Amino acid sequence: MAGLHVGYMDTDMVRAVDAAKSDPVDIARIAIDGIAAGAYEILADNAARQAQAALAGGVSVLYPQLP
Repeated sequence: MAGLHVGYMDTDMVRAVDAAKSDPVDIARIAIDGIAAGAYEILADNAARQAQAALAGGVSVLYPQLP
């Protein structure tokens, strides 16, 4: 069992989103490689890595505007 974390993938669902998007073929390859390696958590792109790093820092890192 593995969790795959990914930001935006270039699919119809996010066609209107103006942000960097990963190629679904690349994400599938990364997912398969991660599963084959026995990873429980697969961070497929920079957006996923940045989100994990921010979560590790706590709420104040995610929302610096909070008192």
